[in-house]
Amino acid sequence: MSKENLSEETEEQETPSVTEEIPEDELLEKRIEELESSLKRTMADFDNYRKRMLKERQRLVSLASESIIRDMLPILDDLERVLEADEEIDNDGLKLIHRKFKNSLNDHGLETIDAQGKEFDPYRHECMIAEEVEDEEKHDKILEELQKGYILNSNVIRPVKVKVGKYVNEEEVE
Repeated sequence: MSKENLSEETEEQETPSVTEEIPEDELLEKRIEELESSLKRTMADFDNYRKRMLKERQRLVSLASESIIRDMLPILDDLERVLEADEEIDNDGLKLIHRKFKNSLNDHGLETIDAQGKEFDPYRHECMIAEEVEDEEKHDKILEELQKGYILNSNVIRPVKVKVGKYVNEEEVE
């Protein structure tokens, strides 16, 4: 055999024959499956992105609302102090303004923290005064609310300022 014949045989062996080639239909189906899979991944990624953006937008709106409501709390406190101080005066206009203002804040997710007589919770209450009590049942209980506290959308934005009872055993003191 000559070198030319040998090289021709080698070339023929390296190139696949027509019968070994993948049919064009199968190639197209495989390509379609790849594209469908890629499209599904892209759609899922976009859906996740959209959900993340909605959640981030809600968080930003919530932060903005919290800031505004936090700034309005001193006004609400002042209105309530005026109404408490002037109980003798029948001022229906001021009471109406107070009720509308409070209802508006409540509609935006503001809730008052009820503390009177409850167990002291450092996440919701700020102890301003600790008063000694003789009754052991009043230990760590809220004796008096000094300033109202508020929750906005399940987050404490201002803890209740309170007076807390501290039980002192007279036998231990002596």
